[in-house]
Amino acid sequence: MPLIESFRQTITFFEGLQKDGFIEEYALIGGLALSAWVRPRTTRDIDFVVAVSRKTDWSEIASVIETRLNKRVAVQKGTQRTNIKEKLSYAVGSLEVDVISTRGFDLAAEAIGQAVVAEVFDKKVKVVTPEYLILLKLLPLSGQDVLDIKALAKKADIDTVRSLAERHYLTPKLESVLGKKKEKK
Repeated sequence: MPLIESFRQTITFFEGLQKDGFIEEYALIGGLALSAWVRPRTTRDIDFVVAVSRKTDWSEIASVIETRLNKRVAVQKGTQRTNIKEKLSYAVGSLEVDVISTRGFDLAAEAIGQAVVAEVFDKKVKVVTPEYLILLKLLPLSGQDVLDIKALAKKADIDTVRSLAERHYLTPKLESVLGKKKEKK
């Protein structure tokens, strides 16, 4: 199944999860979100952050995916040392869908709250802003993430990024990618 069709089906599914009260809201992150802000690049996955309803357990989200989509779901739990506490993955066609919960992950919760609606493959979807996308990409900080951050930095309000990075204890990682902030004389 082509990327565009996989994406559309995934968005329709998440709209249903929201309508049925399993999740409060969701936003696109990762490579596809990057494509909303800068020159698109290839990706093999669709990444989301989701605010799960208070009445819903993370395992219920996995169960709904398995039941409604007939997909095998890999559920991962974070540790005290990781920002991501709840994550799950499943395949749609040849793509992987990665879903990260905002529970215990303040940066992700803020990112959803500040996300904007954009049109991606003819579907309206919330996409995290360049500023928050930079911060989320600082967490794994792969080689591709460094390239993505540098591209996003041209669209982002860097003062806002630096302020957010400081609040979320990500300044050293940000400086390692963008360099130290130049002091005004």
